[in-house]
Amino acid sequence: MASIDNIQKLAQKVYLSINGAQNDDTGDDLTQFQNDFILAFNLWKEEYEAEAYWNKVRVDDYVLATIADTTTFSFELPDDFRTPVIQQDKYLKFINDGTVIAKFKMVDPNQRQVDTDIERPDRATFVGRNIVLSRAPTTEEVGADIVLDVVQFIPDLTRTDDSALDLIANNQVAVLGIAKNITLADVTKISLSPSFAQKYNNELNKAIAINNQSNEVDEMQRDDYSYIGGIY
Repeated sequence: MASIDNIQKLAQKVYLSINGAQNDDTGDDLTQFQNDFILAFNLWKEEYEAEAYWNKVRVDDYVLATIADTTTFSFELPDDFRTPVIQQDKYLKFINDGTVIAKFKMVDPNQRQVDTDIERPDRATFVGRNIVLSRAPTTEEVGADIVLDVVQFIPDLTRTDDSALDLIANNQVAVLGIAKNITLADVTKISLSPSFAQKYNNELNKAIAINNQSNEVDEMQRDDYSYIGGIY
């Protein structure tokens, strides 16, 4: 089935959800209907992909670069990738011959260097399109691979490329998300948007829960006071 046929099927579902009937355009009107839907999908897609580190576009243990010198501590993330994964206990690693020789905790840019931290653990952050380390590599680390988990962009929908449709959690999330945005922009149907918004949030929350399901419970990170000695 051609890409535009798959796009047309989803466009009809959105149209039916809003109007209670299928679109019966033909010829140039049909082409315009399809193009408008593609634009609406791509606008919603940018909203959707930022909601979670979606497993369908996640790449674990991605080799960002090989360390070439002891002066470079900023490395550009390729355009295909939206963001590194920044979560509790998630590290960027230097790996040499399969052995982890250094770990950099992924943190907020404000936490990359904390002057009051006694142990000064290695950290990395995402600034602009660059992964920035809290220090430059050492001589012993030259030649090691920089490895981290990243998330790709969901590609734009086009008339000849419908691959984005396979990367969405399910059709219901897409239908409700796009319908929500379309009705918010249409003054004559503005009263419908709260219903779509609520249903969309319900479906989105379910999709995020499925995406993030785990048997592991994150533990609260506590301050380490082990360096404090006793009273003599």
